[in-house]
Amino acid sequence: MSLFRKKKKVILSSVIMIALLAMLLPLSVAADEHGVCGDPFTPIYEIQGDGEDSPFNGDEGVVTEGIVTVNLQGSSQLSGFFIQDRKGDGDPATSDGLFVYHRDSWSPSFTPAVGDLVRVQGEIDEQFGNTQMESLDAGTICDTGFQPVATNVFARDFNANAEAYEGMYVRFPRPMAVTDTYNQHRYGEVWLGEKGVVEQPTNEFPVGLDADALAADNMARSVLLDDSSTWSNPDPVPYTREGGTLRLGDKAKNPLVGAINYSFGYYRIQPQDPSSVRFVPQNARPVEPNTKGDLVVASANVLNYWTTLGGRGADTPEQLAVQTEKLVAELLGTGADIIGLQEIENDPTHTPILTLVAALNAAEGADVWTWIGELDYYNSYPIRNEIIYRSDRVTPVGDPVTIADPAFDTIPPDRTDPVGRPPVAQTFEFNGETFTVINNHFKSKGCSGASGLDEDQGDGQSCFNATRVGQAERVLEMVEDLITETGDPDVMVIGDLNSYLDEDPVLTFETELVNLVREWDNDPYSYNYFAPSLSAPWIGRGLLDHALATPSMADQVKRTEVWHINADEPRFLDWYDPDVVAPGPYRASDHDPVIVSLNLK
Repeated sequence: MSLFRKKKKVILSSVIMIALLAMLLPLSVAADEHGVCGDPFTPIYEIQGDGEDSPFNGDEGVVTEGIVTVNLQGSSQLSGFFIQDRKGDGDPATSDGLFVYHRDSWSPSFTPAVGDLVRVQGEIDEQFGNTQMESLDAGTICDTGFQPVATNVFARDFNANAEAYEGMYVRFPRPMAVTDTYNQHRYGEVWLGEKGVVEQPTNEFPVGLDADALAADNMARSVLLDDSSTWSNPDPVPYTREGGTLRLGDKAKNPLVGAINYSFGYYRIQPQDPSSVRFVPQNARPVEPNTKGDLVVASANVLNYWTTLGGRGADTPEQLAVQTEKLVAELLGTGADIIGLQEIENDPTHTPILTLVAALNAAEGADVWTWIGELDYYNSYPIRNEIIYRSDRVTPVGDPVTIADPAFDTIPPDRTDPVGRPPVAQTFEFNGETFTVINNHFKSKGCSGASGLDEDQGDGQSCFNATRVGQAERVLEMVEDLITETGDPDVMVIGDLNSYLDEDPVLTFETELVNLVREWDNDPYSYNYFAPSLSAPWIGRGLLDHALATPSMADQVKRTEVWHINADEPRFLDWYDPDVVAPGPYRASDHDPVIVSLNLK
């Protein structure tokens, strides 16, 4: 069966046909040696071959014919067009499509349209792994009026042998859900998942065969949608939906149709018109958390809140103002009385925490917010942990506590920063009842400086997992020490543990503590990471931010929830660009806050 259908033509009078003949058939440019339409040529499927590289790689003067399926010749586009063999060879191992790299403004002037049958001559090249024709010598429009018909393909079949679809015009008929928007504003890229969003394997299963199977399934059903452009920072940002956002789980309204090319490590689909790809909301923005109980404790990673401009955080006063405003909206929106903060600048003058507290009080219209105050010890890491609280609701008991310990203070080889941020603890009193909160931020999964057991073990837990386990063990000792010192068994451990729900550090905590999010949330996630590769296919949503409690403390919990205001949102809506910032708390950080409601007794 032909891959193309001919459009119906209106029958013209012979006089009109004669007058138009020169314009319609054929239109040629440049070299005569490429022959005339219908002369022998090298079929596209032979150019592609059945391997990763074309057997004609580096050959000049190659002539082929095909129907234009997607035309992206503009300078703001891919600077070329896709062609496809009229019939194909019926071999699923070989592609019937090819990208021709030739901008509409280049010489020789050649500007075919979608549906044109063309004869082209040029050099075959593997451009960063993508087979294409370039250095066009000649081009002829042989005929017009064809309607390209996309080849139906399912994500799993596509990912099993994506090379066989390189250059082809395809259609993904099954529903696709948004799984990542990290580069939506930067490169116009959106990752989609057939049959819904993808979940971090070690958020669903402990290390082992089940996690491995989920990782493989994640890869098998993922497709990268591009914006048919090589430009950075496209304006407007493509693929935003109603409300100016694109949240994880939102669905493509229609099947994806476009041509496949390979660039920057991934096969991707390039539509003829990105604006035709519409997304419908499936994941509404939550208005407010559903808190219950008499007292609320929250944990919030504040995404490098720095008042020193040009550091890890804001570069300009305008950015800092937006960041502060959004964090205030998030922190007040939690309804919390006590909040553990991670990723705040480690400034000995305490300017960052004082600035944030002042902004909270300004928004409240009263001086009700404060922080636990100076600690005896901070290590040299550029960011620190802090605890803020409402002084009109709770009263600190004793001084804040931290620890100096190798589990947090060791500096890895070839690094200048320690492996972690010391935990911060404070005991509070509310209506005659006391309890203690320990705020944490464990070592990240980044591999710089990793050695020995801290190297990536290939189990999905990434680097420094051994260090994070050691940090969990040390915090458990801290829990016991605080219970002894205060005489109160009620302790809550919160924070960004940089470990997913079923990874070793969290499982270590669960030997003695109750995991509140696991107990209360049937779809636990607070962060989204999506950078798929054959070597590290550990991608998807997962819970990095946690709340755990001693059994006596857990008995007083009325509700625990993750407020999904950040992880589901595209990063271009945060404080980096004040011109497109999302209103309210949305994308105040890259982590969702965790909120625990209590009835103390």
